[in-house]
Amino acid sequence: MNFVFWHSYLMFHQAAYIRELANMPGNTVHWCVDEALPRRYRERGYPVPHTGQVQVHVAPTPAQIAELASLPDSVQVFFGLRGFALPLAAFKASLGEPVHRFLMTENRYEPGAQLLPRWLVYTWDALRYRRHLSGVFCIGHSGRYGGARFFSACGYPVDRIVPFIHVVDSTPVQHLPVQRDHKEILFVGQLIVRKRVDLLLQAFSQLDVPSARLRIIGQGEETQNLQRLAIQLGVAGRVSFSPGMPNAETVAAMASADVLVLPSRFDGWGAVVNEALMVGSPVICSDRCGASDVIENGRNGYVFEAGNASALGERLQRICEDFQWDRAALASAESVRLGGAAVAARFQRNVRRLLATCPAHSPRGATPTQKILKK
Repeated sequence: MNFVFWHSYLMFHQAAYIRELANMPGNTVHWCVDEALPRRYRERGYPVPHTGQVQVHVAPTPAQIAELASLPDSVQVFFGLRGFALPLAAFKASLGEPVHRFLMTENRYEPGAQLLPRWLVYTWDALRYRRHLSGVFCIGHSGRYGGARFFSACGYPVDRIVPFIHVVDSTPVQHLPVQRDHKEILFVGQLIVRKRVDLLLQAFSQLDVPSARLRIIGQGEETQNLQRLAIQLGVAGRVSFSPGMPNAETVAAMASADVLVLPSRFDGWGAVVNEALMVGSPVICSDRCGASDVIENGRNGYVFEAGNASALGERLQRICEDFQWDRAALASAESVRLGGAAVAARFQRNVRRLLATCPAHSPRGATPTQKILKK
């Protein structure tokens, strides 16, 4: 099969499966981007991802866009059509050509004041674009606040919306026995309001495990507020703040932690979940994180109701008291399940299934507004 991916840059959370897709017999893979890596990521130390046999096209000309977007019988994958100039230009160039088009997008169902305006603009997109698409690969698909609910409410047929994930490369770690007399709870990410680290601090302050420690790795506009909150809650002596660090050091911190927590009010995905699981650390995350799709309660972590400090505290208590796991076995299982080769195989199977069952008629109309707004 011929695959053509259209992104704004070479996404390190997509490269692993795109690279493996190119390794599968009979496949040719093109990856078209505006730039290799944005400056903001270069400054944070992210490398340009390894692309292997993928044919990479950086800043393609209009003629190249037209040529690649019209490869006969190719599978064209557009990562977002709103706010991404190159994918939208390529999508328009592909119209009328003998190709198969798929939209790939993160979940956009973020409750709050922006939900209705967002629903309106994405419904407008669906009205214009859905008849040209064979399917939608949704990153952060399931649950009450999942993308399947949001995009079906916008008018995309629910049976054409397929769950998908972000993918990271595995980082080899040596699983040595942890020599310490306390449980270590870890947060990694930006210290911004949306991440709800304040909720984690509140839950931690109520945890009935006096020896537990909370390590917060990251920086952002909420750093000083969170440090003051830790003092107010009386847990400052058991909470440490570390600025961002090189990825290898962050992964090592994940590998030694007892649990990683992602308490976000909303996250389209949350790749730190993949990184922690793939080094053998269980994860607690909110049900408004797309990555909750890969958490199986009691096996590799727990999901809790977003915004509920008591529910998060209960999950932390269970991790500290009852959760038993073989760190090396968990890392091995999750590295396979969430790894590039397995995700590439699932992606190709879903493409073939959607093409084989593609309806001859136009998709049904948009779902009423109240369906997406109803709780």
